[in-house]
Amino acid sequence: MLTATIDALTPLPARFTTGDVVTLKDGGPRMTVTYAGPVALNPGEWLVCEWFDEQGELRREMFAPSSVRAEPRSIPAGSVRWNRMSRAA
Repeated sequence: MLTATIDALTPLPARFTTGDVVTLKDGGPRMTVTYAGPVALNPGEWLVCEWFDEQGELRREMFAPSSVRAEPRSIPAGSVRWNRMSRAA
């Protein structure tokens, strides 16, 4: 009798790399991964992500890879929300 294990059915942990687009599993803005790897004084792998908040300020934070999910790099045009900004005359 032959026995074998099928590794294809076992999901592999998500691996993120610089440039990937992610969101928190709990929701939130689309963020770009700017670093993936070990961080001093913090065991394990981490993601450093950047995004622009609602006021247009650049934000940066560190997340565990298990707390985010991958998003497509591009988004459909119908889902883009434009902010109207007043122009100085």
